Amino acid sequence: MLEISWFKDSRRCLIGSKPADHDTKVFLDPLFVLRSELTEKDIVLCHDVGPLSHSFLYDALTVANYRIAYEKIRRQRPGIVFVSDWSKDKFVSLYGLNFRFLTTIPLYVRTGLFDGPLEPLPGIGGPFFLTVGAFETRKNQIAALEAYRDCRFREQGVQYVLCGPRGDGREKIIDLAKSIPGVVMPGYVPDSQLRWLYAHAEAFVLPSLLEGFGMPALEAAYMGLLPIVSEGSALVEAVDGVCLQVPPKDVVAIGQAMRNALSQSSAEKAKTSRELREVASRASKERFLQRWRSLLQAR
Repeated sequence: MLEISWFKDSRRCLIGSKPADHDTKVFLDPLFVLRSELTEKDIVLCHDVGPLSHSFLYDALTVANYRIAYEKIRRQRPGIVFVSDWSKDKFVSLYGLNFRFLTTIPLYVRTGLFDGPLEPLPGIGGPFFLTVGAFETRKNQIAALEAYRDCRFREQGVQYVLCGPRGDGREKIIDLAKSIPGVVMPGYVPDSQLRWLYAHAEAFVLPSLLEGFGMPALEAAYMGLLPIVSEGSALVEAVDGVCLQVPPKDVVAIGQAMRNALSQSSAEKAKTSRELREVASRASKERFLQRWRSLLQAR
């Protein structure tokens, strides 16, 4: 990353710059094209165009570097693989369709994370909502916390558990969470406790402002846990629409979705859980590898 920031798209010390290098190269991030030759026969993996479409979520240097990288991609027109149709549509809206190919290969559920014993998280004594993800602005925990507070869920005996690493914007999130009774922030939790949280939560809440792929929602789906996520997002796509969709900046709507999740009958919860597990079962590692294998053999 330092090299990319220093040299950007200069011709110095490029990878694969020898004339004899005719193989197709696969770039696992658009930024990596800055330090290599790029031709139409190459393939670039794109998770999202967030630094361009949601530049307010990134620092200025990151935005500048991605703009240069995407301009190089636009000029050379390689094949591009996206992790979601949502990301592909955002890219097309910016750069059009004039590329060797544009295709989507969704990611897969890391099922190993959910295999093993369950260990209760201390301090949880009743129903609770769950958010798993980095404490950062784009995850939009602020809106979810405000919805929990404004709906007075704590007075109904419902807690809210937030766990994940600390990222950009963490101070504001943590300060707000500490001010709201009923919010539990265990920080890092071992896999056994994470499995227990997924297995016992009332709903998974993530009204994110930006996700290139809906892995958090898909992991919740694997455990049969109802996701409450941003409307029309990659999170919705990942679970085939089996979720409650909310406008990410509408605190009232988020609170209402949380109420709806709590009010589901046992039969409704069981039906939704079955549908979610079925969706997640299709997002297998074998399917992911086969689609990449077919793509590389054909190109």
